[in-house]
Amino acid sequence: MIEITEAAANMIKHSLVEGKVIRMFLAAIDATGANYGLALGDEEVGDKIFESRGIKVYMSSEDTEMLSETIIDYVDDDRGTGFIIRGPEDEVSSCGSCGNVDSCEHDHSSCDHDHDHSGCGHDHGDCGCS
Repeated sequence: MIEITEAAANMIKHSLVEGKVIRMFLAAIDATGANYGLALGDEEVGDKIFESRGIKVYMSSEDTEMLSETIIDYVDDDRGTGFIIRGPEDEVSSCGSCGNVDSCEHDHSSCDHDHDHSGCGHDHGDCGCS
């Protein structure tokens, strides 16, 4: 399942171009781990489609196995601006790990990872986690 945070969904919606789709792909695997990419592109035969927050993400069937458990976030802070893509090999064990430590807005109901809310500063009920 692909999960898109609210911040990333808003940015993607502003970036859509008619006739193009959002493609996610495995860009490289190196000493630092897997590197992912997002781009506007064309739908291809055999694409797998995942949807989160009303955004459809297309990927090749070859990339699906590695990328199907991914969180796409968007940050704009003192560290920089851009999309952050976390894959299944990345350690995600608390709300603070999802890039939304201040707002904890990602859709926890679609996640299969643990949510230790001590890292996000919200009580379980305030965080939106199920």
